[in-house]
Amino acid sequence: MTMFEVRECSNKDCRLRLPMNPSEFSGAYCPRCGEPMVRVLGPYQNSKCSTVDIQPKRKVSALLDNIRSAYNVGAMFRTADGAGLQHLYLCGITPTPTDQETLRKTALGAEENVPWSTHPNAILLAKELRGKGLRLVGLECTSKSLPIDQYLELTEAAQSLILVVGNERSGIDPGLLDLCDEIISLPMIGRKVSLNVAVAFGIAAYWLSFGR
Repeated sequence: MTMFEVRECSNKDCRLRLPMNPSEFSGAYCPRCGEPMVRVLGPYQNSKCSTVDIQPKRKVSALLDNIRSAYNVGAMFRTADGAGLQHLYLCGITPTPTDQETLRKTALGAEENVPWSTHPNAILLAKELRGKGLRLVGLECTSKSLPIDQYLELTEAAQSLILVVGNERSGIDPGLLDLCDEIISLPMIGRKVSLNVAVAFGIAAYWLSFGR
């Protein structure tokens, strides 16, 4: 089990303080000013949340279409594991755990817990999923988007949903968006009109799994 300690720079004009794993980094000198570091706390273990005995209100899977960044996909795997998602459909150029070390490092083992599959064409997959009676819910800001909290008021518990997210820059493929049964959006109050795709996915995944 990993042990950490906190070290602080001995230079009174710097005083950089940071946690570290001494088995990986010696931490003898300050990375900011180069002066010696002093251990001020430790060793200690990183606190962990206990697994709670709760089940999602809905069976949620996700379709990730042409996500470019392995970092984003790795973060999505961690979110999917935490939120209890049933499956991740990796479509188009979306990286997979088998071909991206960066993804595995970001996912921190979640890719071993969450079932996933690859599909070159999201449109064909979407039609197949709809044919099985699954509802596709696109996460996109359009004139027809329903705020996610309002959507949950209309959605029955125990329903099986596929959360659809698209490319970081171009969004969901218009052809795929046309196949979505509903389109939802997250409220945006600031000047920016969108969030990082992994962040938006995380918010929506938890709302759909546990909300209302």
